[in-house]
Amino acid sequence: MKKNNTLYLLLIVLIIMNGFFLFNYIGRPDHKSPKESSDFIAKELGFNDNQLQQFKTLETTHHHNMRAIGDDVKSVKNELFKKITATSINQSTIDSLIAVISEKEQLKEKELFSRLRRIYELCDEQQKEEFSAIIKNARKFDNRGPEMPRKPE
Repeated sequence: MKKNNTLYLLLIVLIIMNGFFLFNYIGRPDHKSPKESSDFIAKELGFNDNQLQQFKTLETTHHHNMRAIGDDVKSVKNELFKKITATSINQSTIDSLIAVISEKEQLKEKELFSRLRRIYELCDEQQKEEFSAIIKNARKFDNRGPEMPRKPE
């Protein structure tokens, strides 16, 4: 009988933990996926059917490119982190892997810039003004991490 109580308690704890993780990692209502952000842009700019079709093609290409670059970065990072446990470390190999990661990150930034530029080029004059405002507003949040506590004086 004592064994059953322990199993029931463990089962309840696991169910609660699963519910917590499902909510936090799948069901976050305020989490914006890339699709939601691209839908936001298309909706805010009021694209016509032709623009919307071009936009969807552009987004598909962009997501494919970003995924490929991200996969490359992950692969190189895996290789780099395998070196942590190596008995000896060749610093030039480490530097080379870090340089490759940096190059891939640059490709991500170029791809993002190209995507935004192509969206801008899809816009008519009024939409270009609105798009510029959206980008300006989004840039306010770049590099803004949590505020650090001040040092006591």
